[in-house]
Amino acid sequence: MILHSKKHRSLKHCWREIGLALPYRPWDAVYQRGCSLLTRSESRTWTEDEKAFVLKYYEKHGPDWKTMAQILGKNRYHVHDTWRRIFRAGLRKGKWNQMEYKSLFDSVNKDMRMRVYEEKYSKYGLIRDNICWKAVSDCLATRTEMRCCMKWYGQLSSSMVKRKEWADTDDYRLLDELLRLDACCVEDVDWDNLLEHRSGDISLKRWRQMVNHIGEHGLQSFAKQVEVLAKRYCPELLEVREALDSRPSVD
Repeated sequence: MILHSKKHRSLKHCWREIGLALPYRPWDAVYQRGCSLLTRSESRTWTEDEKAFVLKYYEKHGPDWKTMAQILGKNRYHVHDTWRRIFRAGLRKGKWNQMEYKSLFDSVNKDMRMRVYEEKYSKYGLIRDNICWKAVSDCLATRTEMRCCMKWYGQLSSSMVKRKEWADTDDYRLLDELLRLDACCVEDVDWDNLLEHRSGDISLKRWRQMVNHIGEHGLQSFAKQVEVLAKRYCPELLEVREALDSRPSVD
């Protein structure tokens, strides 16, 4: 009854009263701890079947911790913590390796191809550019969807886009022109005439930003750098990207 005190008028504020006995703890913390003690299962350990159930249920129904807890006979906070430990077991922290960069580009490119004809939503931050970052994260299996999104827009996409000095589609145009040019070094490129609508300084600046994230490939020849980046950005996706950018957003 005490767990559902809101449904019983005589017990409506019981957790606040209990909290008075622990003045150094906020009453909501007292409530959460009380619920944890009253609802935890007799067995503190989790079986492999229970862990598998949590993952399968989450994949199908999302973070419905309360229902999962009722089915398993455990506290919902314990269910959430267990899912987090299982889910984060394969996650990496710190510096990204080149395989992760490649997987990120491959996943985003694949997702853009799939979503080019879908409606573009302006709400719900992680669906930015209509990219499903959860699907991207699942493909990588080493980074969360938030980390993938932050890496893409915080580093791989140019900061010049926000300042209206560059466009995402210019990345594809830049790589396409460099592939056609087949130059041996940076000095051989006529940057001022590479892109009609962009100055040479801006184009060269964006090129240097791109090279910053190709790791050991940045020490190779200019032609090899162009080849590596072309495989990641896929200039043939220019039309797909233009279609995505031109579609009006739906609230």
